[in-house]
Amino acid sequence: MHKESRDNLLDRLDGRNAWQFVGVLYLARWVVLVPVLVLSRFLFADSEIAAASVSEQVTKMNAGVLLLLLVVISPLFETLIECALPYLVVSQVRGYRRNRPKRSWGFVAISACGMALLHPMLAAILPSLITGAFLAYCYAHFAARGAGQAILATAVFHGAINVVGSTMIVMS
Repeated sequence: MHKESRDNLLDRLDGRNAWQFVGVLYLARWVVLVPVLVLSRFLFADSEIAAASVSEQVTKMNAGVLLLLLVVISPLFETLIECALPYLVVSQVRGYRRNRPKRSWGFVAISACGMALLHPMLAAILPSLITGAFLAYCYAHFAARGAGQAILATAVFHGAINVVGSTMIVMS
């Protein structure tokens, strides 16, 4: 995709209201991620053993506690660690505030790497990088409106991802 057409597509996305923005970004993430997950099942067959272990532990937990942990606490904590902290650091770099780029791809890359570091299983690295990039883009979009809105929108986005992921784990 040419840079100009990509920028036009991202400009249209950025022009949507908050919930449309998050919804479109959420769906786009799945479009990108599902082929990666399908391919990784063939490349990382041993990861199914680890996933089965996680699934066994998850099904033993109290449903309310699990829901609170996966949908509220974990997304909020990870948003603070993977997005808010790196964004704060990047925004303090000399000249960043004066020459703030329209899209902070450097921040997105740093944040995505942070997501991968917090999910160190070999089979989870590429999906974590992809997810981290989408979450960071969401955070950067809302950061101009304030840290509170950026944290809330990104944590909601992340929580919705975790609902699907935990459902898949429990169902498998």
